[in-house]
Amino acid sequence: MRATLRHLFSSILNVDPSRFDGLAALRCTAGVAVPLILGAAWGSPTTAVFGTVGAFGVGFGSFQGAYRSQAIPMLLAAVGMAVSVLVGSLAGHAALPAFVFVGLWGFGGGLLVALGQSASFVGLQSIVAAVIAAGFPSDPTGALLRGAVVLGGGLVQTLLVVSIWPLRRFTAERRSLSEVYRSLAEYAAAIPRQDVAPEPHTLAGTRSPLADPQPFARPGQTLAFQALLDEAERLRASLAALALHRDRLRHSDRACTGSISELTARVLEELADALAQGREPRPLPGVAAAMDDCAARLSPVLTIEPLLLQLRSAWRTAALLASDPGGTVAGTDRVERPRRRRSLVRDALVTLRANLSRDSTAFRHALRLGVSLVAAEVIARVFEIPRGYWLPLTVAVMLKPEFTDTASASLGRVGGTVLGAAAAMGIAHTIGPGVPVVAIVLAFVWASYALAGVNAVAFFVSITAYVVFLMSLRGVPEASAAVERILNTTIAGLLAVGAYLSWPTWTARGVRTALGTMLDQQADYLEALLVAYATGDADAKALDELRSRARRARSNAEALVDRTLAEPYWRAPLPARTLVGLLAANRRVALAALAIRADLQRERPLLPREAIEPLAHDIARSLRRLAERLRDGWTPSEPLSDLAARLAAISGDDLLRDEITVMVDGIETMADLLADRQAHG
Repeated sequence: MRATLRHLFSSILNVDPSRFDGLAALRCTAGVAVPLILGAAWGSPTTAVFGTVGAFGVGFGSFQGAYRSQAIPMLLAAVGMAVSVLVGSLAGHAALPAFVFVGLWGFGGGLLVALGQSASFVGLQSIVAAVIAAGFPSDPTGALLRGAVVLGGGLVQTLLVVSIWPLRRFTAERRSLSEVYRSLAEYAAAIPRQDVAPEPHTLAGTRSPLADPQPFARPGQTLAFQALLDEAERLRASLAALALHRDRLRHSDRACTGSISELTARVLEELADALAQGREPRPLPGVAAAMDDCAARLSPVLTIEPLLLQLRSAWRTAALLASDPGGTVAGTDRVERPRRRRSLVRDALVTLRANLSRDSTAFRHALRLGVSLVAAEVIARVFEIPRGYWLPLTVAVMLKPEFTDTASASLGRVGGTVLGAAAAMGIAHTIGPGVPVVAIVLAFVWASYALAGVNAVAFFVSITAYVVFLMSLRGVPEASAAVERILNTTIAGLLAVGAYLSWPTWTARGVRTALGTMLDQQADYLEALLVAYATGDADAKALDELRSRARRARSNAEALVDRTLAEPYWRAPLPARTLVGLLAANRRVALAALAIRADLQRERPLLPREAIEPLAHDIARSLRRLAERLRDGWTPSEPLSDLAARLAAISGDDLLRDEITVMVDGIETMADLLADRQAHG
């Protein structure tokens, strides 16, 4: 429980200044200002409020994705909110239709989490609009007008985003690639102190520029960014080889071993800065000569030349991209474009149909959300709570598929609401009458957008103050709105947490499966990699696909374990030390695989096929048996393959032996952890 509370409060109080984006917040605020000012000028506060709600909600979609992946969710959210307002305004006249409507909308919107973050955003905004509309019933004409106003507000936000695309100098691509190269620089600098592989999340979470290209870019520009991402993958493998053989290199030349890591970090850091600032990399006097000198000294132990070639290639591509932004960077014609996928609508329907099962976390969340919204609507109507629509609205925002997200959202929102309400009342008391409320509303709209990713409490403070002053446009006194907001938020927080605990979907339930999948994918990759190494017949594309699958599975498992350790789940399927130990051992295996993948790019003597191929199959078989043990929770009567004996029979390649030794040690460590009686308790 102590760990759970520590995790909750750290997520609520965490401050990330790098997520502050004042210019983007200003753009979104302008999108909210249009319907707000037009509605106020028209003399229709309700119209102004609904237009503002549409523009405000859709605006948050501009902070995810790059181009089409940004605009399409915003358009879908605008349409979804408009339809929700239309139907909700008609259903809100009577209690029973309102209950049915809110429950169905909650279930449908909650089920969309199965389709990913963008679909979840669309679902949440549609639920919010539906709940608000049900609190303001209207005739068909008024409902149509409100729906049109909400749609217009959302379209304004989308248009503002699309209109700046021709002016953006590949901001999204530069920012994501800069983060990738900076993470590689940090890893290179840490190699003298540790031997852990670079975290996979930066590269695994970086979307290919070809998957969502800049609509106004020339093909060569997009391909150049893809070439930089591909080079980062190769650099990661070379750095892993450098880290794995660190001790061997130190015995050869300790000074050069430290220098090569430090100099590589400087080059990668400069590349990251150049990409972020949209300029050519600045010369680093003496670095190239020093790296060449160290490479010559270390070459008898480990060939450093591929690393230097990769750094030069990335440097050249970044320089040409900055000096000739309208041209095609040489060599990018070799980058393969992704194949067109089948219908996204068909894929989405198949996924949703597959999740219509009690075993699905998305289904359980959807059902829990739908029932909770009905309960909140009933409480609001039976007890005639002023501005009662705030109650189901806040439940929709707080209730998440996972416990830690639900608890942190509830705690953060309650605390932020109290502080925001106090701030709003203080501002209202200080400024007195006569000050344009519209200007205050827009100021807090800007703060909400700017602080959304910086700190949860600051974001909720801004949201609360925005709502309080927005309600004052409809004649609701600030003090009354603030007190009612606190009351509804507190009740909603209790409802959300209570609903989750009543029918929980603990993350820990899926830990064994996720870890088993991780080991299965690792087995497939290692088997193909080692056989390719032994035969010299490497299908680079197939190996890269297997590596990507293994890395995604590893990233998913690590994220799942992290969430599991934060849950107050007293019947966890595996002890915390076992979970952490499994991830650490698998990370060592992944490090060795990265190093071997880098070795494939070098001309080195190959081991005889008959020596390495049986070991490759034994390693894969051992990992698959561990995966079975994880998923089924049983201890096999037949022991794992004697990998150490297989390894002892191999001779002729000391570097490869080092790498496979790390693999074998990692696998045996995982076997020992799972054989521990505590792992089956």
